[in-house]
Amino acid sequence: MTKLEYHAFKKPKKLKNGKTVYRWYYYYIDAAGKQVQKSCGTAVKSRQAAEDFIRTLPPSSSDSTAKPARRADINDILIREIAETMFIPGSPHLHRRQQLKKSVSKDIIAEGRNYLKHITDVWGDRMLRSLEMDEVMNYLFSVKRSGSWKNHYISCLNEIYQESQFLGCKIFKPTFPRIGNAYRKADIFTEAELERFFVPKNFTHDFYLFFLCSLSGGLRLGETRALRVKQLVFEKQAVIIDGFLKDDNTRTTYNKCGSPEHPKLRVVLYPDFTLDLLKRHIERNSASGEDYVFTHNGLPISESMAGKAFTVALIKSGLTWDVNTLKEKNYWRNGHIQIKSDLIPDGRRLVPHSLRYTYVTRMSVNIDARNLQKFTGHNSIAQVDYYNRKNLEMALAEVPDAGAAVRALLPQAIGSAG
Repeated sequence: MTKLEYHAFKKPKKLKNGKTVYRWYYYYIDAAGKQVQKSCGTAVKSRQAAEDFIRTLPPSSSDSTAKPARRADINDILIREIAETMFIPGSPHLHRRQQLKKSVSKDIIAEGRNYLKHITDVWGDRMLRSLEMDEVMNYLFSVKRSGSWKNHYISCLNEIYQESQFLGCKIFKPTFPRIGNAYRKADIFTEAELERFFVPKNFTHDFYLFFLCSLSGGLRLGETRALRVKQLVFEKQAVIIDGFLKDDNTRTTYNKCGSPEHPKLRVVLYPDFTLDLLKRHIERNSASGEDYVFTHNGLPISESMAGKAFTVALIKSGLTWDVNTLKEKNYWRNGHIQIKSDLIPDGRRLVPHSLRYTYVTRMSVNIDARNLQKFTGHNSIAQVDYYNRKNLEMALAEVPDAGAAVRALLPQAIGSAG
């Protein structure tokens, strides 16, 4: 197979709302001498990103339906030979993913090609059947990457094994264990802390309402950043959650754990207080339809900007160490906070995601987990319970009157001893 030469270029694209944006594409000359143009995906925003994307594309084959060359014994197939036909638009592999109800979006394709490149760089010239579980895991243990990255790597490797079966191989697949993330759960706000935190003077810009929207509907940070006027249904006191903003401000058409094919949309109800503030905010900014509710300099609020505003509000509300102590601990330098954790004297972790935990915990007092799941968008009731972080204040309020039982707990002899 001959190596294809890919070239990145940018051209204008007119959206349905009439706006014109510039998107990155690539082209190549196929075997018939025809120029073929394809999109790099909406997540690609620069020439460097476009060139990084096309580097993940297979080095050859204008025929996306091509299969690896048949060996005398197909079980001797190399990992590289399987990988080069995967995550290619129009390929049998992607067709099979569709049949299995797995996403085939451009982002998924780009991500898949990226992990395949990492895998083939290390194991590409090995026969798949020769790969052992311990050597793969020892390699991953030695790599300085997050547990999430390593688990995606394992998932992609598992898909290579699955694809080999479709190619006619009869190869034993080792069971690769998942790798745990060193992740510390967010803690919840007590009622008194919410009252101290949600004071307008603690916030700059529109962040008081921004974080109030997160708390009022249990929204993830990316969902609040992605909030558009058309999602608000004031007459029903409802908000339709239909996507989130990624780190690069690309907006999805699906919610977390969803996909373009299965978006997992949900509806949440908002308190009157929040809705009234939202209505005034929207009218004041003459926003409508596709407009984002929260912007800064004409762009959606970035994740880093929201994170800084949250930390500043924590400090101003007195929930963290005081500024002098923060400076002594070297957490505060040159007017900027240096860390996101270890700010709270009692060791708890209050971050933007704490508002979602707090929402689930407080809502669970009056609504069962099965119904609450419809508002939170979790995959299971167990996940709703995971977010329900009842604190001591709430636990004491729910303690039943069990005085007689407690008094009778110990035998009389023990109770009178001493």
